[in-house]
Amino acid sequence: MTYVLVTHLIHEEDDPSEVYSELDENRMEVRRLEFYQNGIHFQYGEENGNCEALAKEPFPEDPGTLNRPGEMAAQVISARTFWDVWNQALESPSGFMGIFL
Repeated sequence: MTYVLVTHLIHEEDDPSEVYSELDENRMEVRRLEFYQNGIHFQYGEENGNCEALAKEPFPEDPGTLNRPGEMAAQVISARTFWDVWNQALESPSGFMGIFL
């Protein structure tokens, strides 16, 4: 597995500011976690369902090719970092439930 963090430095309010992805051996997303500026987050894939929201195309071999200076930065992260963030997100309300707290 490969783990990628994409940070959107410029984004609309309804677009995620950070996207964490777990990729399989074919570089296809199997899990994704999106964080928004307002504190809401969404988790997709595997046990969370909504697999149709995962990327339909494989990630590039070098995620750095997705970089757009001043707009978007992509980097490989460790499995531990991904799972720490994933597990912390499981402990707080996700999606629209976060609005009601």
